[in-house]
Amino acid sequence: MGRIVELDQSLANQIAAGEVVERPASVVKELVENSIDAGATKITVKVQEAGLESIQVIDNGLGIESEDVELSLKRHATSKIKSSQDLFRIRTLGFRGEAMPSIASVSEFIIETSTESEEAGTKLFAKGGAIESVQPIAKIQGTKITVSNLFYNTPARLKFVKSLQAELSHITDLVNRLSLAHPEISFELINEGNQLLKTAGNGDLQQVIASIYGVASAKKMRKIHNEDLDFQIDGYVSLPELTRANRNYITLLINGRYIKNFLLNRAIIEGYGSKLMVGRFPLAVISIEIDPHLADVNVHPTKQEVRLSKEKELMTLVSQAIAEALEDEVLIPGALENLQGRAEEKQVKAKEESTQTKLPLQENSLYYDKEKADFFIKEENKTKEIQVKESPVYENEIKESLEAETEESEQSIKVFPQLEFLAQMHATYLLCQSPDGLYIVDQHAAQERFKYEYWREHIGQVSMDQQTLLTPYIFTLAKDDFIRVAEQKDLLNQAGVNLEEYGDNQFILREHPLWMKDEEIESAVNELMDLLLSGQEVSVAKYREDLAIMIACKSSIKANHPLDNQSAKALLEDLATCKNPYNCPHGRPVLVHFTSSDMEKMFRRIQESHSSKNMIWKNNI
Repeated sequence: MGRIVELDQSLANQIAAGEVVERPASVVKELVENSIDAGATKITVKVQEAGLESIQVIDNGLGIESEDVELSLKRHATSKIKSSQDLFRIRTLGFRGEAMPSIASVSEFIIETSTESEEAGTKLFAKGGAIESVQPIAKIQGTKITVSNLFYNTPARLKFVKSLQAELSHITDLVNRLSLAHPEISFELINEGNQLLKTAGNGDLQQVIASIYGVASAKKMRKIHNEDLDFQIDGYVSLPELTRANRNYITLLINGRYIKNFLLNRAIIEGYGSKLMVGRFPLAVISIEIDPHLADVNVHPTKQEVRLSKEKELMTLVSQAIAEALEDEVLIPGALENLQGRAEEKQVKAKEESTQTKLPLQENSLYYDKEKADFFIKEENKTKEIQVKESPVYENEIKESLEAETEESEQSIKVFPQLEFLAQMHATYLLCQSPDGLYIVDQHAAQERFKYEYWREHIGQVSMDQQTLLTPYIFTLAKDDFIRVAEQKDLLNQAGVNLEEYGDNQFILREHPLWMKDEEIESAVNELMDLLLSGQEVSVAKYREDLAIMIACKSSIKANHPLDNQSAKALLEDLATCKNPYNCPHGRPVLVHFTSSDMEKMFRRIQESHSSKNMIWKNNI
């Protein structure tokens, strides 16, 4: 007798659930995506105990016809595709036909649904994937699915479920992403009776961003657009002053589907160029419309991994769109605002680490912070539970505030200030004044910016002058690294670094370009080789960009270096000629600005009136 047996459908569904249903958020994702595919314009998600007790998704979509309700729990039963050719032109979010049976196999599952053409609705109840009852009900609009006692029959899975707070955080993040992907749909997320998210569904993406990240953040987002024959890119990216310590605030969308893609993330960072500080990441919502034939979404059951054709062309379009959107922005941070922002960021981090509240303390939760989300009008009742007024109130305020900010931004004059040198502080900072206040310039960052822009234009000339070494340097690499560097030695030659193969897995350097200081030769050559080894592909343009940054950094004046008045003034004149005088190549600010008003506030020459909540400024003298 053979040892191979065919698994029964219930067990097969539970195995499939291991890939599709990782946690409660996975259930929310699959059900909400089905609602979107059904043409819903309003979707409500209700959860109890972070989804482990119950998840309810209610929509006003097309509904499911009564004869298809039972079939919807069969594996690979779907209305989204009919043939293998359809796999290469997928427009819907779901298509595999695995989600519903997988969810039903590990829960108590109820479907209540009806279509416009039917006189009555249908209610189905299943437990552990087995259908226990199907009965008619009064007609409803759309579909309501209730998932209870998730993982009740797979207790091993429950061991991997994290805290309720962590699971709720995943659900909130997921609904946020779907809201950003579909601003034309009104989303509502309710946990234990508390409303965590409400969007208008009017198609205004910036309003959705304000609902999720706060009005203050939405004001610092800039619209982007770019397109060619294959792709259309739209969305919003934050100004370089608004950043986070990780990539979690980047949302990439392909044909309305939230995806993860390392190369597109890299393209976003490259679009900022040197305006973004090293180790910081922007807020971004980027929607990409693409011919379905150029995208393969049939890679993984969760459908978050997508293979893209013409990926390099798409990366270039994304980078260009961001660079153009930020090209004319003034990037001088206000000193007091900068300090206040750092303090607020620390407060948010402290709140996120706290677990003493039922609501998810994360920055992408709508009602977590009264000060930052003051347009969302919070009140506290006697039981200290947060109550939120009707959404149209704050929706209008958000819209008016964003429109006013945009108009203000368009009227601002983007001109680098005329700086009058006053003095040097701690042999590191240059104190300057202009008619609009005090400026503090980081001398290293300023010269680094100027030299970077110079070398970026003249990088081909760096190999002209060489200095012979009395004692050559020997560099030993691992075999795979040696092969890769040897294949791209021409790039090193263009930088004036002429390596010769010498022995097994070794290079010898007999001379060095004059821009390299003697004490930095070994470290600089190692850094240059690391540039070659850092990516899968290295272009001459990208290599020269990185090389220009290195040369500028190593050859610029350092901190604690005294400057005479003439040198300081010359440095300020050089800075004013830069295309981007606001940031060093690593993204650090070159100068900060104390406005005249900032100075008056610090010395309390102006203050808030105690007789009014409005800000009424008055002189003390």
